Amino acid sequence: MSVASKVLVVDAGNTSIKLTAFEGDSVLWVQRGDNCPANTGFDPDVIYFASVRSKEQSALLHADIQAEYPHSGWVTLASQAEACGVYNAYLEPERLGVDRWLGAIAAYHLAKDGVVVIDAGTAIKVDVVNKEGIHLGGYITPGLGMMEESLLSNTARIRYDSNEVVGGEGLPNSTARAVTEGCYEMVLGFLERIHLQYKEYKWVATGGDAESLLGRLSIPVERQMNLVAIGAKLVGDEQLRGNK
Repeated sequence: MSVASKVLVVDAGNTSIKLTAFEGDSVLWVQRGDNCPANTGFDPDVIYFASVRSKEQSALLHADIQAEYPHSGWVTLASQAEACGVYNAYLEPERLGVDRWLGAIAAYHLAKDGVVVIDAGTAIKVDVVNKEGIHLGGYITPGLGMMEESLLSNTARIRYDSNEVVGGEGLPNSTARAVTEGCYEMVLGFLERIHLQYKEYKWVATGGDAESLLGRLSIPVERQMNLVAIGAKLVGDEQLRGNK
């Protein structure tokens, strides 16, 4: 059971801000946008704040949110050497992205076993936690959109319109298919190699591209689109209990 009745998790990613409202351990709603959404009608007891943005950007966002919710408590979350029974692989634990850390904690608690965590968003992040709760490390690669954008911005003649991006059979026979399907194949090959090493582990996935990517793999995967928020809830609750 939560130590606070109403919790708002703020997950500030590189490209958007995700707000997840909890009552007890149940998710009430999720909102995503470029800025902190206002007038949500939710009055949280406490806000759990996790940001991968710079210190300056995080401070500005912190001020905006506190102005919107002046009576709410506040807990800033950061990567640690250990939290909620998970042990960080990094020699400098604070350098592991807090989104990866929270996702790994949530996935481990959901799987109750060794787990491979996939976050397929702007970047594709993979983390591995063994059945003892030890985070073994992970990978970061460009996401699908970033791969395509890199090709388009760094070449003179790779060009196509969005209406040309259509599926097809066999080898790609247009520039649009060559780029989009080529990027998919690169990521799928990367994930298949990881699966060869961790066949016995459970897989948990989150992120906007998780469904389209992992649907093409013959790997049993649990999709959990609120993974980082669930991890934030676990860690924030633990910190509040420790402060009491």
